[in-house]
Amino acid sequence: GSVKASEVADYVFEPSYKLSSLSEVEAFTKQHKHLPEVPSATEIEKGGLDLAKMNLVLLKKVEELTLHAIEQQKAIEQQRQEMAQVKAELKAIRGD
Repeated sequence: GSVKASEVADYVFEPSYKLSSLSEVEAFTKQHKHLPEVPSATEIEKGGLDLAKMNLVLLKKVEELTLHAIEQQKAIEQQRQEMAQVKAELKAIRGD
């Protein structure tokens, strides 16, 4: 069947979307041994696998990962800038 636009997870990129933190995802995976919203191996074994539905879920997970990667890159860049500032201040204090 065809996929409705509302089923595609582009809403992940809306400012109102509540992205789970990586620590929340970690806690979930430790407890359940699979990602949130992704069926477990047992569920797939019992009920089969709807490939169209699974592709949409996987797309959503890729989009969420992309948002996490963007946030991490911003944090790394901020740390770089702060480190450069600290180095410059140290240099000034030492009179290098």
